[in-house]
Amino acid sequence: MAIDISSTDFAAAGCDGALHIRDLATGAEVGFEADRPVVPASVFKVLVALEFYARAAEGEIDPAKQVDLRPAVVTPGPVGISNFQDPVRLSLRDLARMMLTISDNAATDLLIARVGLDAINARAVMCGCRETRIVSDLKTLLDTMAVDLAFRSYAELLNAQAGKLGPAAQAGSTDPARIAAIAALDPARGSRTTARDMTTLLAAVWNDTAALPPACATLRDVMGQQVTRRLEPAMPDGGSLAAKSGGLFGRVRNEIGVITWPDGARYVFAVFTQAHQPFVGTAAINAAMARAVKSGIEALRA
Repeated sequence: MAIDISSTDFAAAGCDGALHIRDLATGAEVGFEADRPVVPASVFKVLVALEFYARAAEGEIDPAKQVDLRPAVVTPGPVGISNFQDPVRLSLRDLARMMLTISDNAATDLLIARVGLDAINARAVMCGCRETRIVSDLKTLLDTMAVDLAFRSYAELLNAQAGKLGPAAQAGSTDPARIAAIAALDPARGSRTTARDMTTLLAAVWNDTAALPPACATLRDVMGQQVTRRLEPAMPDGGSLAAKSGGLFGRVRNEIGVITWPDGARYVFAVFTQAHQPFVGTAAINAAMARAVKSGIEALRA
């Protein structure tokens, strides 16, 4: 089913977009460029969490196992452990919660090391995600982005963007044309998925077929606790939202999740955007994402 949104709606917000929504009860669906390969950014953390919770439910991993982390040496990110001032000890399941609720990069890479990329990708295929592939952990992704921009590491890139390495380095690190050419922003060269694949994944989680039911239930519960609430404008009064946000380098803004209506109807959504200019028009893009999801659900309920 087509919906009342086109490339011009996303373009007006300063981005390209892809969208897929399905009714969990009936299987009815709507979409826009739902099969176009896109960059997953942090929405891939749902795949990491699914594999972790699955292995924990199967008894292969002890979710209460304690891990010692030193902020200075973990994978960097805008929030979470890498910003702590002191070493910390956390359980694996609390790391998974931080990964989903605040998108902690350090927690994500530690869990990837525990379960393995091969297992993560294999479960995605098992869930019906035929066009999804995660090619690296986050540290590798971030350092590769830096190398693509002619810096030795992500830490050096951040210093350049902050102006600590001089005006020439700052200009090079923020140049829109150079940023647009990096591999991490090209699904043909980096990690990739589609909007349809992500609604397929979440449908499997909500239907308890992605893993043992306790694993799926835990994932649903923690996704409902995400701090970021970009898609709240798409919700009706009395509805609920479980979601995972994604963003990358000021270009990519994504959201996947499930909105539950007050009457019990549940709608799985995935919306992916890539801004025409980095770090520009964030509020407009967020609003366009919410409008697109709201329009799609309204079309399914009509």
